[in-house]
Amino acid sequence: MEDIVPYLEQICARFEHSETRSLFRGFTKTVQFSFSDLQRDFTLSIAEDGSAALIERTVSQPDVKIIISSDILAGILNSTVNPIQAYITRKLAVAGQIEDLLKLQKLF
Repeated sequence: MEDIVPYLEQICARFEHSETRSLFRGFTKTVQFSFSDLQRDFTLSIAEDGSAALIERTVSQPDVKIIISSDILAGILNSTVNPIQAYITRKLAVAGQIEDLLKLQKLF
């Protein structure tokens, strides 16, 4: 079980880069991370200008929902876990529009 907050902050910090902001400009979405091992939910809110904010909360209808354990997300961000393999082996579950999922994969 990882302390997941630094990893989520790492994702959110990517939106401070001008390239990332440009890429996500106009992509106003909420992404909910649900950690099955921690019983905690975090929401990444992406604004119209391509900036993002991270808050520990649950939203009723996020645009994208990612269900994952803290260890798997840490492994993906540390490049020790292949995200496709995690998805295939059901260690990672996602729900949302395919276009949104394809755009968000650029963060990982």
